Amino acid sequence: MVFRHILKYGLLSLLRSKEIVFWTLVFPFALTTFMYLAFSNLFEATEQFHKVPVAVVQERDDQVFWQMIQMVSAEGKDQLLTVKEVSREEAQKLLRDGEVKGILYAGDDVSLEVAESGMDQTMLQMIMEQFVQYKKTITDVAQLHPDRIMQAVTALTSQMEYVEEKESSRGSQDNIINYFYAILAMVCLFSSFAGCDRILKIQANISALGQRRNMIPVHKMKSILAELAACEIVQYTIVLFLLFYMKVVLKLQLGDDILLILLLLFLGTSFGIMLGIFVGSIPRLGEGMKIGILVSAGLAFSAMSDLMISGVKDEIEHTVPLLNDLNPAALITDSFYALNIYGTNERFWENMGCLGVGMAVLMSASYIMVRRSRYVSL
Repeated sequence: MVFRHILKYGLLSLLRSKEIVFWTLVFPFALTTFMYLAFSNLFEATEQFHKVPVAVVQERDDQVFWQMIQMVSAEGKDQLLTVKEVSREEAQKLLRDGEVKGILYAGDDVSLEVAESGMDQTMLQMIMEQFVQYKKTITDVAQLHPDRIMQAVTALTSQMEYVEEKESSRGSQDNIINYFYAILAMVCLFSSFAGCDRILKIQANISALGQRRNMIPVHKMKSILAELAACEIVQYTIVLFLLFYMKVVLKLQLGDDILLILLLLFLGTSFGIMLGIFVGSIPRLGEGMKIGILVSAGLAFSAMSDLMISGVKDEIEHTVPLLNDLNPAALITDSFYALNIYGTNERFWENMGCLGVGMAVLMSASYIMVRRSRYVSL
């Protein structure tokens, strides 16, 4: 009965705390929306492959050239080019206006004209070089072994595969998605505010409520567990709402192993709560100092997990990898990445083990500090 009583009023107290609701609910949702609006189309515009628009100027009839163009522009999943056959003047106008990425001239020799460098232009250069080699081989075979010309054409045609789509990993490899992993990790760490708030409520030297609660014959561990349960219910519900918003409303590719994602967020929020309880249990520190420590730690951990600048976590991994192993936000984002990209869950479970060990250490240290607290008078 006492456990349920503490749990009930812990829940009510957390839901009435405007600061906790803002930093763990309102702020993450606003940040997620801002990130989505700012970066949602960046990956498609810069990294994913699209069919390359190209203008073709036919200065003389070349059947071999057109055979190749038809192969790479045929509609279907293997289509590489969208082709416009135009005059030289119109092709150059299209290039200046940015409607095509390059111009292929089919004359005595095949040549390419581009206005800038990039992935699309590299693709066109590769196609042109492949065609030159293709045509030279056909010409040589026709001169030396005309009876084998069809055999050579068949062999070369089967080898003209410029891009092969092959799944080397699961999920989205969009670098922008790292920001959303980091937001979820940040929300987990911001659970520390709730943990700190609840542990302060059972310390007699901090609050009047703590004085009254220390007068009743309730085991300190029971109080800590009840407050921990209240924090977990509130914070886990909040992070699940955020997950639903990201996956269902914004349709972000966060991974399909939903059960493991739920486990990850549960351990993440639990770690954040225990971090707050641990800092809140430190003796001889005022409430303001404890909140300051949590804010500083949460922002530092989140920054090192790519929340502000993508690539920070990877740079740390190559220079001081131990920092990533000790950073709970990095462990959470890396676990999302493992679930969404890698073909096995070995790395995920390693990260879960690190979070579990860290949480056990924080809980043990918190219990020792709270259990040993003694007051001269209440």
